[in-house]
Amino acid sequence: MSISFKGFNEQILTFRTQGEIKNGSLVKMSESATVAPCENGDDFIGIAVHVNGGIAAVQVGGYASLNYSGSAPALGACAISAADSAHICSGGGKSVTVIELDETNSTAGILL
Repeated sequence: MSISFKGFNEQILTFRTQGEIKNGSLVKMSESATVAPCENGDDFIGIAVHVNGGIAAVQVGGYASLNYSGSAPALGACAISAADSAHICSGGGKSVTVIELDETNSTAGILL
């Protein structure tokens, strides 16, 4: 049996989109019920798991494996922010739990 965290407490909400958002992008609130792609230092609300026609399904809870830039986030409770729309970085305002690290591929498994 292998270890898996996928599907744990997964929560997905639907929002309108502003700007170009791709599947897998980190997103932030931009207007009421609307998300936009993150930039460096933004506090993200979730990950756009599916984008179609100006609407995005955004994962706001559960497990996610994300690419990071810079130094690896610490295991356990950690504050992170967006480095851009595709990477997280250590420091910032979003408190998550880091449960796995792959420093070879610069990925962190987190509980949102």
